[in-house]
Amino acid sequence: MAIRAARPRQLSRSLDFSSVRVETARLRSDRAVSAFWRWWADSGRARSSAALASGDTRRVVPEITSHVEAIDPGLAWEFTAGEDGLPHRLTVTAAGVPELRGAARRWLAQAPRGDASWSFADLREPVRGCAMYFRDHRLAFDEAEVVVDLGLSRADVTVHHPGFAALRGSDASIAAYLLLDAVCGEEQVETWVGVIRSNATAPGDDAVPLADLPRILTELEADNQDELGEPAWQILHADTVAGPLIAVVRVPLVALSAPEFDRHVAVNVPYTEVEAGGLPGVGSLPGLRDLEDHLVEHLEGNGECVGAESCAGARLMHFYVDSTTPAHEQLRAATCGWDQGEVTLEVTDDPGWRKVQHLRV
Repeated sequence: MAIRAARPRQLSRSLDFSSVRVETARLRSDRAVSAFWRWWADSGRARSSAALASGDTRRVVPEITSHVEAIDPGLAWEFTAGEDGLPHRLTVTAAGVPELRGAARRWLAQAPRGDASWSFADLREPVRGCAMYFRDHRLAFDEAEVVVDLGLSRADVTVHHPGFAALRGSDASIAAYLLLDAVCGEEQVETWVGVIRSNATAPGDDAVPLADLPRILTELEADNQDELGEPAWQILHADTVAGPLIAVVRVPLVALSAPEFDRHVAVNVPYTEVEAGGLPGVGSLPGLRDLEDHLVEHLEGNGECVGAESCAGARLMHFYVDSTTPAHEQLRAATCGWDQGEVTLEVTDDPGWRKVQHLRV
């Protein structure tokens, strides 16, 4: 399998000043979260319970939609039957958009404790039943087949369903995503599924029933855990125009794994002991490892290192941190003692973890 990885970039020692606007939007979103839960406690819970009891939820849809859209217009919400004897569940979800995962998680973090009537979630659970309706079309689960292209830590999935032939434009793609959510649950899909394609034609011999996909994703998850069940690390190799590249990355490399860490900090570290091809030599490796440990320690739980790329005499370390803390400045201060060249940082607000997607294979 060919592994593609990005060449380390030359980084400037400057902040992305768009973060000021992003933080303002986040503060506005956080205020909307607080407003949602005040409304829920004052009248929303009672009104929603009454609407569900009457079988007419339309009476509360405009209110809930207004409050959810105030948090972020891209969020989606739904009522479902709860589990463990709880009759109602309210789910507010990012609906497959990684950039919105943090907003949905912050909404859930302020939710009241579940009680005899209500529970709350920010991820869709697999649904009970044998079909779903989309644009007034019934899509039976047992008529769906999937072709799965497995990578090291993700599965690209093509969904085949004869019902897609009746859909127009992008609706088939949306329906394919919703079918995966319905059968596998949103957490499995966001964590382990990469590209999702739709196809109305009959698949080839390599297709399997959609019902088999949860097992395939569970096995993929197990393959990416260590002996203690913790996320594993992968070693990737690539050839670039600058020479050989080695990357070490934590899996899964998705925003859902730590949605509170919404700011990417790229730490570019030069090293003086360079092997043939530009990779770090034995004289520099211990120092690079110690520096990474030192940086993680300074974060004090407000961020984590998710990967590093070594190429052409420099190591590019990828950190994700909480933008509401001074974590990126703590990283900057912690690099001052490096004696093998000038360390540079690039700070970018990146709630969708787009800066490391070239390392998700």
